[in-house]
Amino acid sequence: MQLTGLALALLVVAAAPLPAQQPDTARRQSSRRASGNVVLAEDLTQVAAAHNLYEALQSLRPSWFWIHPTSRQSEFEGDIVVYLDETRLGGPETLREIPIKEARTVRFFRPSEAEARFGGGHLHGAIQVSTRP
Repeated sequence: MQLTGLALALLVVAAAPLPAQQPDTARRQSSRRASGNVVLAEDLTQVAAAHNLYEALQSLRPSWFWIHPTSRQSEFEGDIVVYLDETRLGGPETLREIPIKEARTVRFFRPSEAEARFGGGHLHGAIQVSTRP
């Protein structure tokens, strides 16, 4: 009798449906969204009052624009550098020239990440706007 109950319990567990697996793209997007360093196109469309990418990012990720000087720099040295795909545009004000609907993803790079990715001169980090999928 006891063996039958155990066998029945194992059968019930084995027959239970497995949780659905997320496709790789959905899993990557959800992990990027959770990181706080990436904003996706669908997130940008949720900011109805924004007229440009600068205003949308100020609403969604205001901390990206905060300057945090370290011991080797002052808050007056440089600025956050903005890239459109792989092209350097300038400072954060250039985001005002980019319509929200053109951005697919926007990523913030901390200073060390920005210097590793784009080279020197990124004392306050970088923001990269990707227009391609």
